[in-house]
Amino acid sequence: MSGNSVLVFGHRGACGYLPENTIESMELAFEQGADAVEFDVVFTKDGHAIIRHDLDLASTTDINDHSFLSTKIDQLTKDDVSRLRAKERYPDGRVDSASQDGKYFVPSLRQLLGHQQFNGKHLIIEIKHGAHFEALGIDPIQEVKTLLDQSDWSSRDMKISLESFEFEFLKRAKVEIGPEINYVFLSARDTLPEGITELTDELLVEIADNFDAVSVAMSMVLTGDLVARAKKMGLDIYAFTARLETAEGNVEKWFERLVSTGVDGIFADQPDLLIKTVADLT
Repeated sequence: MSGNSVLVFGHRGACGYLPENTIESMELAFEQGADAVEFDVVFTKDGHAIIRHDLDLASTTDINDHSFLSTKIDQLTKDDVSRLRAKERYPDGRVDSASQDGKYFVPSLRQLLGHQQFNGKHLIIEIKHGAHFEALGIDPIQEVKTLLDQSDWSSRDMKISLESFEFEFLKRAKVEIGPEINYVFLSARDTLPEGITELTDELLVEIADNFDAVSVAMSMVLTGDLVARAKKMGLDIYAFTARLETAEGNVEKWFERLVSTGVDGIFADQPDLLIKTVADLT
C-alpha cells in the first residue's frame, strides 16, 4: 500500500472471520495486511482490563454455559473470565466464525500487550465505559498505563493509539499516560452534545487542541465536508465500520465509496476485502 492511500484497521481483529476481540482474530487481521488492529477494553470487578466490547458478556462468550450469578463483566473477577471462551456475536450471519465458538480464550490486556507476534505492530485500544468503571471505584486509566509501561511496547517497536467516546476521560488519560502514544476521540451522531447533529468547527478545534485524530461513524463522512474540515484543523480522521453485511448494493462499489470519502483510515470487519479495494484504486 502506498503512503498516501487509506489505512485499513482490523475492527476487533478480523471479526468478519473469527470471533471478535480474540488474539486469533487480531493475528488474522495482521496476516491479511491490516495496518493496525482495534480492540475494546472493559474491566472486571477486581480492576483487571479484559478485551471485550460489551458490559454484558452473554453475546460474545459462553458465559451462559457457566453457573455465574451475573453475565456482567463488572460482577466478575479476572479468574472468572479466564474460564470463559469466546463465541461469535452474529452466528446466523457469520457461520464460519461461529464454527470456532469455544476455541479461543477471552484475552486480558496484559496477555494481548505481551504477545510477541505484535512486536512492530500498531494496536488501537478503545476504553469502553470509562466513567462507568470509575464510578465503581476502578481506575481504568492507571490500569492501562501500568500495563503499557510493563509491556515495554516502545522498545518492541509497537505503536499504540488510545480511543474513547468520552472527551474528558480521554483528556485525563492523555495527562496520566503521556504524549508518547496517540489519542483518538470517537464520535457518532448519537454521542454528540445535546442539540448538535454534526461535528461543528468549534468542536473540531477542541478535539484538535487535545487529541491527534478523530474517528467517526461512517454516516458522518458520506455526506458533507467533515473530512476536509478536520484535515484543515490538522486532525487525522478515521471512519467506522466497513463490513460486508451492511454494504449498500455491490460490496466493491460500496467499499470504493467509503475510500473515496478521503478519510485517513477505515475500520473493517473483513480487512482483506477493504485492502483489495484500496489496492485496486491506487
